[in-house]
Amino acid sequence: MKIYFWLPIVIFWACHPAQRPDLILYNGNIHTMVSPSDRVSAIGIQNGKIIATGNDLQVLQLKTPMTQLIDLHQAFVLPGFTDAHIHPISGGLALLECNLTDLTSRNEILDSLKNYAIHHPEKEWIRGENMWLAAFPRGNALALSLDSIIPDRPVYISSSDGHNAWVNTKALQMAYLSRETPDPEHGRIERDAQGNPSGTLRESAMNLVRQHLPAYSDKDRRQALLTAIQQANQFGLTSLNEANAHPDDVRTYLELAKENKLNAHINISLACDISKGLPEAQRVISLRDSLKAVHTDVYTNEVKLFMDGVVEGKTAAMLANYSDDHQKGIANASADMASNIIMTLDRAGLQVHVHSIGDRATRMTLDAFEYALSVNGKRDSRHHIAHLHVVDPADYDRFRTLNVIANFQSLWATWEDTYMTELNKPFLGKERMELQYPMGTLLRHGATLAFGSDWDVSTQNPFMAMQVAVTRRGPDSMVRSAWTPQHLIDRYNVIKGYTRNGAYLTFREKETGTIEKGKWADILVLDQDILHTDVFKIYKTKVLTTYYKGQIVYEYLQSH
Repeated sequence: MKIYFWLPIVIFWACHPAQRPDLILYNGNIHTMVSPSDRVSAIGIQNGKIIATGNDLQVLQLKTPMTQLIDLHQAFVLPGFTDAHIHPISGGLALLECNLTDLTSRNEILDSLKNYAIHHPEKEWIRGENMWLAAFPRGNALALSLDSIIPDRPVYISSSDGHNAWVNTKALQMAYLSRETPDPEHGRIERDAQGNPSGTLRESAMNLVRQHLPAYSDKDRRQALLTAIQQANQFGLTSLNEANAHPDDVRTYLELAKENKLNAHINISLACDISKGLPEAQRVISLRDSLKAVHTDVYTNEVKLFMDGVVEGKTAAMLANYSDDHQKGIANASADMASNIIMTLDRAGLQVHVHSIGDRATRMTLDAFEYALSVNGKRDSRHHIAHLHVVDPADYDRFRTLNVIANFQSLWATWEDTYMTELNKPFLGKERMELQYPMGTLLRHGATLAFGSDWDVSTQNPFMAMQVAVTRRGPDSMVRSAWTPQHLIDRYNVIKGYTRNGAYLTFREKETGTIEKGKWADILVLDQDILHTDVFKIYKTKVLTTYYKGQIVYEYLQSH
């Protein structure tokens, strides 16, 4: 009698539309990233969220006549990736200018700029992006070289690291730069033997010319962001952590979010110039407060600080002098100022995201986080330090004890480019070369690792970066021993850094990062199993399909 009474209720529950998927992916090799061994073959999705995982029989029995079925043909499947440090708008804007990416010789760069100028007579300024700084001796590009091809219009070229600019004489004149112009605080004007500006500007000195550039329009920023996200989806990126957004950029994100045109979860790091002190920190806190609850899928509770520059310009803040120089680089704030600013931002509940290249900059940042903890007390802050080019071994354990996430751009951890051989080795010396990008070492010291591209400084392609992380060699098929093998990391933890840990860094671990019931169906279908393929073939991986919230936002076959 009891069985007869309950049977209709059980049948109703099993058939209730609320429990039925509108999409099932089955016959897959699906790694959920819940644990190293957790795999399933099928996923049930309803209204963009995962409602079931398991074997084919378990999930397919939930289908209805309305359910779309997709056979994965045993393809390898992962959760969508998070790029924990990327510049979508500025990277997209760079595509509007003369893009010098992949040009590594002086003549190639000059030829490209000359042709661009010829074909764009309407341009008031000639702007170029992603110049390979190592194409010029000691990273010093001369105005005279630009004058020889473009003498009549001002030229402004940014280096691929974003911390150096190359300008011609016309641009120097328009900015009124001369031998009498002093170096700005936290910047350097490179000069010839007579003391005249030679054409290369470092760090804050870039602003002396950059402030004269024509402003980009709202339309430009919108198109730049849409282009960047479209490219990100092609590489399996479904969550983006914008690394340095100014108010105009924030407005662009929010406008497109309201129009439902952002095919990625977005976290925004609000730009904060640490060199301007506490008033700048208060400005950013006020901006954050004004943005609260503006849009539920765009998080704006993060702030970006630049603690120093870069090694190739000798502006990274080092604990000891550069090997060929009598100076230690440039820190953008004193230790006390950095600690007070980070403590103030932390007290306001902001997540702090810090650019740090040199070992002194990282020491200062960790000291500041420790000070904030001592003053404000412990909270779920998820502060993180990006880049970590050189880290002193004395600071390895501090990432774990202070709960600071190590945010690496692992593509840079290779020996096979002239940035390393021409602009790092002679400046750092042998001992510090061994300390670069200690990914595996920090992991073994208990740190949480996340990964990003820093696009457009380097490619968005995460598979190239993954291969470098697990081989410490350039992304290619040449089998060879690792450079700095002491810092090698296994591929599972690199993938974890792009999935679970990326979601954790962006406070979205309840929404994405693993393939689990209740989370968004952010899912990647790949053409090979990157957990088991030859490590020197990871870089060849192609994304076949990218699902964002259960919708296809990229499909390889339709794109080729």
